[in-house]
Amino acid sequence: MEWVLKLEAKSGWGEVETIEVGRLERRVVGLTAEEIGLTLAEGKNLLGELARLILQTQMEEFATCAQVCRDCMKLRRRRDSRTRKIQTLFGAITVAAPRISVCPCRNDWGFVDVSLSPLAELLPDRCTPELRRLQAELSARHSYREASRLLTTLLPCNPVSHTTMRNRTHRVASDLERTVIAPPKLEPEAGPADEVMVLIDGAHIRAAHGYQSRHLDVTVGKMEVAGKPPRRFALAPRGAESPLATLRQALREQGWQPGRPITVLSDGEAALPGLVRAAVGEPVTCILDWWHISMRVQHIEQAVRGIYALDPRHRAGLDTVEWRIGRLRHLIWNSYHREAHDELFGMRHMASEVAYLNGEKFRPAVARLLWNCDDLRRYLANNAGSLIDYGERYRSKMPISTSRAEGCVDEIANARMAKKQRMRWSPQGAHRVAVVRAAVLDGRLHPQANGLMAA
Repeated sequence: MEWVLKLEAKSGWGEVETIEVGRLERRVVGLTAEEIGLTLAEGKNLLGELARLILQTQMEEFATCAQVCRDCMKLRRRRDSRTRKIQTLFGAITVAAPRISVCPCRNDWGFVDVSLSPLAELLPDRCTPELRRLQAELSARHSYREASRLLTTLLPCNPVSHTTMRNRTHRVASDLERTVIAPPKLEPEAGPADEVMVLIDGAHIRAAHGYQSRHLDVTVGKMEVAGKPPRRFALAPRGAESPLATLRQALREQGWQPGRPITVLSDGEAALPGLVRAAVGEPVTCILDWWHISMRVQHIEQAVRGIYALDPRHRAGLDTVEWRIGRLRHLIWNSYHREAHDELFGMRHMASEVAYLNGEKFRPAVARLLWNCDDLRRYLANNAGSLIDYGERYRSKMPISTSRAEGCVDEIANARMAKKQRMRWSPQGAHRVAVVRAAVLDGRLHPQANGLMAA
């Protein structure tokens, strides 16, 4: 059997041309399993030839149309005929890239013969935007070398080095942030609006040598607004040109305008809500994450179980401490913060009596319990302005923990830039990979989603 693939090209002025793309042959007698269907190598060859014919025909017609001056509609002189190699998803394709003289009606230099290359203006980096976006998406999911290997395995594109993959990923990140340079001025909303919930957390990754630090901070999180899909965001403050503008643009994409309330849910790190507050230039409502409070209470419970494991003879004070722990979680959950503070002081007194009644053997375990009580008391005191009635907020089906933000840490930072992968990052490299990876996970890398079209 034989198949002949032909391409029919119809120009803008009605001319039709039929071009043979390729041929496929298969035997019938003695057919093997390897010969069934279309192989990957054959598919690559056909796609590469098809892409070459389409692109070359398209560029020839584009160059011909570019010779017409848009102002006076006269035909401009073609100064020379040269070629240019364009990197595409289906290989490097050589196309005609003539230089065209500037029309006299637009030549302000008089006798100087000025020329331009329409193809160079269309594709300045000699790479199609789709290839650059796909390389950036794979680089956001895998290492640069692995991304290049996967791309050349599945598509007939030319292999590129990890440096090229990195540079094109950075270019896409810059395109994503391009609108951040001059954000539009928005008027405050007239009426009340639902709050914008910002769940924010931080991650630490290894820094490359020469940046006076062993680790870099990467801020990640999620923005949630009623009626809209959540939006992930990520940035490395040390590597971003304007971290506040990046965060402000992300908020505006979610519908925030000056005057609209913003609630920041964090783990108590003062710099995280401060970043949002500086980005919007307005006061924000801060909420302390419930999970971090509950874990500190659990540490106290574990310390009590460690004392029980030593089999104390006098347990009266220890039983009282155990009862107070259950009440402590209830008080914090229902916004009785002063009472919770008093309970912690009472637990300290009872725990000291346990060490006095049962001997020196119990003193290290009791000291661990006292330290955990002091740690929770300091944590609540330092974040007193961020404590709320968690029970009421939970019953209103509103978030009270940063679990979804911590999920973003795993998705964006740990999965690509984690320490276990033995990678070291520059601030700018970490920032740009984080920006692209957040866009990939949100589906914003598609041209219809982020407005990135061919330049």
